[in-house]
Amino acid sequence: MDFQPNNPYTNSGYPRTLSRPSGDGLATAAMILGILSVVTAMSLTVYLSMMFGSIGIVLALLSKGRAPKLISKARIGITCAVVGILFTGSYIITTTKCAYDNPELLEQALDNFEEQYGISYEELINTMLDGGELPTN
Repeated sequence: MDFQPNNPYTNSGYPRTLSRPSGDGLATAAMILGILSVVTAMSLTVYLSMMFGSIGIVLALLSKGRAPKLISKARIGITCAVVGILFTGSYIITTTKCAYDNPELLEQALDNFEEQYGISYEELINTMLDGGELPTN
């Protein structure tokens, strides 16, 4: 085998570069957001978990592009995002059910709110609905 410098099928001595799959950046972002969704769900922060999870799912689906299948990072991102959202949803449902099944717990929570903020929850809601000024402590 002789080396032929004018051979169009050689790479002229340059190292070959491996190309990343299409949508790899979006899939990586989806995976990171999915993991953040699970972590924030475990720390019981409702809004962040839902936000990270929903954005992660969208990015994972967008990373597919015209490819026939999702790459593994996108699948991991969707899985983690769905787990985070489901955990947060179950936490919301369980807390709401517990508050309605045990009126004493709801009363205790409302008393704690009034003690902490100096205004009852009902007064706060009525003030906000009437467009009045909110009291500051």
